[in-house]
Amino acid sequence: MRDAEDRFDGLAEQYEMHRPGYPLEAFRALTRDIRCCTRIAVDVGAGPGNSTLSLREAIGPGWSIVAIEPGRDMRRVLARRFSAAPEVQVSDATAEEMHLPSGFASLVVACTAFHWLDAPRFFAEAERILAPGGVLGLIRNRRKPSPVVQAFDRYIEEQSGGISDIALREARKEPVIRDLAQVPGFMAARSCTYAWESHLTARGLIDLYLTRSTLWAVVRRIGLTRVMADLNAICAAQKLGDTPQRIEWETTAKWARKRSA
Repeated sequence: MRDAEDRFDGLAEQYEMHRPGYPLEAFRALTRDIRCCTRIAVDVGAGPGNSTLSLREAIGPGWSIVAIEPGRDMRRVLARRFSAAPEVQVSDATAEEMHLPSGFASLVVACTAFHWLDAPRFFAEAERILAPGGVLGLIRNRRKPSPVVQAFDRYIEEQSGGISDIALREARKEPVIRDLAQVPGFMAARSCTYAWESHLTARGLIDLYLTRSTLWAVVRRIGLTRVMADLNAICAAQKLGDTPQRIEWETTAKWARKRSA
């Protein structure tokens, strides 16, 4: 995970402002499967804290949260965001080396972060720090296809110089439930999907896309001025302007429970 941290330097405020949170029910579904007594959650790859904020609201008072983020810029915003929340501890660590005691937590989650991780090492570390009966969860937001979303994705494919199929790339960002069920030390793998929507103007959608590493690959290749002009032209062609339009999302939660000793 350390190898990816520099990708997001300078983007922390953009992420905080324009990346959405997560449906609270996605986290609550995970907590209902916990079979241990500790009330400690670990948010891996917490970024600027959008996932941490949703997690804290979902699980309610009485829990402690360790928000793990290796990126300095992201961690700066994360620490600022929860500076007045003593129940949230911000940690400079990685998913593969969390520097937490064995059997410490009842819940470990990675939210739209799994594709940056060394999966076998992350699974082993999550199994180590979870108490028996604790839950490992992977939660991910995904924009559902719409004409303007598909036009933005085609633009990235055409301009990136290396990405040929955004949809396939997105599908590979998380394990299938069958693979999660086979992770050593875990059992009872399950999955749920939640549909929801947001409303964005043209600028709002562009700002959202500017939090994506795939678009920043295009920015580095042809420049921000050109990218902004091209995306505004796409929005105009799709009749997306200053009036907020509906963007449909789905959030998938996949989880498994650590086997009892």
